[in-house]
Amino acid sequence: MFDLIGVWVGAILTLLVFSYLLRDTPLFRIAQAIFVGVAVGYAVTVAVRSVLIPLLFEPMFTGLFVNGEIPWLYFVPLILGLLLLAKFRAEWASLGNPSIAFLFGVGSALAIGGALGGALIPQLKASIVSLAPELGGGAVNNLFLLIGTIGAFLSFRFIIPTGRRAPMRALDVVARAWGRVGRWFILVAFGAIFADTAVSRISILIGRFYYLLHDWLQVVK
Repeated sequence: MFDLIGVWVGAILTLLVFSYLLRDTPLFRIAQAIFVGVAVGYAVTVAVRSVLIPLLFEPMFTGLFVNGEIPWLYFVPLILGLLLLAKFRAEWASLGNPSIAFLFGVGSALAIGGALGGALIPQLKASIVSLAPELGGGAVNNLFLLIGTIGAFLSFRFIIPTGRRAPMRALDVVARAWGRVGRWFILVAFGAIFADTAVSRISILIGRFYYLLHDWLQVVK
């Protein structure tokens, strides 16, 4: 019975979302509100059960009632978290600014560290390749990788040379031409990313149609 109810709920929500193909209907807004509410509820549940209880409340109660020690260090995140509740009232909103500043600072540091460790440094390591690994097509692929990587960096070159010497002018011409080639590599990369996104969205759409026809209507076996 619960499986049947789940199938009907999923089918009805899917049809409510598909109503957006006609226009921005109230049915779509109902589905959107349900999705946001479920996502927020799930996030709050995960935060309470996986973060607050095991990492904050349990150590505090263990230190106070078991070890007989006052865990002063755990009061810092507790106070910062309580100050965030002041954002619910406009009169007390300024009290939550230190907590917001701390969150933005930690978030920015994690984003910068993730960009460096997860994108830039691996890309630089992947660009260090041999131009003659073998006599086959590997050398050609590595050559295209080298040209595209350096060209992509040169496409963001905004330095205007001030020297009038012939070597400087020649270097500027080569850099500008290589940067234009790099822009084409960037466009090809954006096109591949867009195509991958479109294919993933189409696969999701096919999955929802299969859900309606197979699980709900059972006309497809």
